[in-house]
Amino acid sequence: MGHPLYCGLTLENFTDRRKAERASTAGQLHMRDAAARVLRIRASDFDHLVRAGLLTHAATARSGWNKHDVVLLYRQADLDRLARSRRIDWDAVRVTPEGHRSPLAALPTQQAAGR
Repeated sequence: MGHPLYCGLTLENFTDRRKAERASTAGQLHMRDAAARVLRIRASDFDHLVRAGLLTHAATARSGWNKHDVVLLYRQADLDRLARSRRIDWDAVRVTPEGHRSPLAALPTQQAAGR
């Protein structure tokens, strides 16, 4: 069915609470605006990261308002990895005021697969 299977005995014997908490936090999923807040950037800056292929969604969910709408979800571990990237001048991105062009706008657009 496409879902991972785990040995129940292994899970019952797992006692490292800190590892379990870190894994739980790393696996937390965020919608776009919440993910942008985690990175402390504007939603439009977040869109540039996705366009450039530096961040991709980890899962999808159906909207609670309209069951036909799909919501993209971004994993905390992926956001943390990107936040540590030295490829991006985060300070410059974060101080860019509303209405001004983001430094992330200059990122190249990721080529679609198969082109």
